[in-house]
Amino acid sequence: MHYLMLITLAMSPGAASEDARCRAYSRLADAGFRGDSAGRFGSSLCDWFVIGGRWSGFLSESLLGQPYQDALSQEFPQFTAGYFPAKLAEPHKDGLDQLWHRFGGTGSNPITRSSYEELGAEDDALLIDRALYDRFLKPQAGKDACLHDESLHRFADLDGDAVDETFIGRKWLVVVDYHN
Repeated sequence: MHYLMLITLAMSPGAASEDARCRAYSRLADAGFRGDSAGRFGSSLCDWFVIGGRWSGFLSESLLGQPYQDALSQEFPQFTAGYFPAKLAEPHKDGLDQLWHRFGGTGSNPITRSSYEELGAEDDALLIDRALYDRFLKPQAGKDACLHDESLHRFADLDGDAVDETFIGRKWLVVVDYHN
């Protein structure tokens, strides 16, 4: 089964999304997240992971909110009713991308992205701002990880810091798709 995990980590000032995605991938691989080694997670949590994956675009799509979801449902209802084969999106790529850009998304529409791209897309790692903090991290305040609560996405700070408002403008939020 595939799971969504949001991780946070500090980066040097001036870092870009690609830097954060590369560092997150490397740190997860070295921290015993995958395989049979122990590390930050005590024991491995998965046998496979990528940045973004099935949740590529999740952060941006969440911030675009209901107006984007309503337009997607109206213009491309075949992509809002649950599972659909990936090849169904191919003939609609241009229209989906136009819709995504019209609402402020960047890059390709998440529906048309590969879920196997090891380092994901540009918006799979974002510098934490107030909106990201309030939406995804505020419920985790005071914790450095939440790995077993089924009602929430899983979360871990790779630096071992407890979540607080100092994460804003200082840390990056990264989307991870993992399988176990």
